[in-house]
This record gives sequence, structure tokens and C-alpha cells, in this order.
Amino acid sequence: MTLQATILAILAIASPCLFAKTQTQDNTNNHQYTSVKILYATSTLTNCSFQYSPIDFCDAKHVEAYQDAIKNNSPNFNGHYILLIYPEFKNYHQRTVVAIDTQTGVVYPLPIDAFSGYMRGRRTAKDDGRITYSLDSNKVCISGAILVYRAFEEGNFCFDFVGDKFVGHHTDYMYP
Repeated sequence: MTLQATILAILAIASPCLFAKTQTQDNTNNHQYTSVKILYATSTLTNCSFQYSPIDFCDAKHVEAYQDAIKNNSPNFNGHYILLIYPEFKNYHQRTVVAIDTQTGVVYPLPIDAFSGYMRGRRTAKDDGRITYSLDSNKVCISGAILVYRAFEEGNFCFDFVGDKFVGHHTDYMYP
């Protein structure tokens, strides 16, 4: 066997190992979902909604999204959290935001009903809003429109995750 044939044979045997895609982090270390925690006033019917909010963060579709995120994602926010952006009202480009603690399985909702792109005088947004965050920061910033208690506000909004809640831009849901 020539040198060239030997090299080709070695590459043929080793190539699946060399070029196989590997997962960068084993997500089985993430704690499974345990609960939703809201430290602001909550609905009298459930502790899983901000007071007067139509969003039930503990319903089946939300819990399924949390479980999928914990199973499939690595932390992407504030060290050991997964920031999950959930498509709440797809036809209106409105999405909710929660931080999931991968060490405890507790979910912390951002104190808004949803965010979307700018409305610019229209009844609905034509696109998704922009959200920025990072693994190395506790800050979440949204550029677009936020919906809180049936009212829209447009602009740039930043929230910091401190302790067990989001603080920063004040919304109507952020009172004791």
C-alpha cells in the first residue's frame, strides 16, 4: 500500500469522528421546571399572572415551553439562566419573556404582557421587536412596543434581573 493510500484509508476511518457535530454543553445538568415566581402583585385567581394580566405563566403551553428550554438549551443570560422568548400572540408579533434558573428550575417572568415591533400608529406591529441580553449580564433591553395592562408603550426599555425579580423600566405590574 502506498503512503497516499494509507493516508486516505486513515482519513476515511477517522473522518466521522473528526467531523461529527458535538453538543457544547450537556443540558441534563439543568434543574427541571419547579414553579413560576412573581414578586409583584398577582392575580387573585392564580399566583401565575401579574394582577389584571391575561397571561397565565403556569398554563400547559407555557410549562411545556419551559420544560423544552431546560431540556434543550444552555444558559444564555446572567450566568446560569435561560432567557426564553415565547411567541404569545403570533398574529400580532407579540412575545413574552421569562428567565429560567437552570439551578433551581424556577421561572421569573418579565413584568409585561408581551413585546413586539414598533406599532407606529398602526393597530398591530408588522414585525417582532428587538431584544438584547447576554450570558455575562443581568440586563435585558427591548426596542419596540411593550404591552402592559391593555396599554402599549413604544421605545427602548431596559430591565435588570436583581435577586428574584426584574427591576428597571417601571411598568404598571411593578407594585407590591
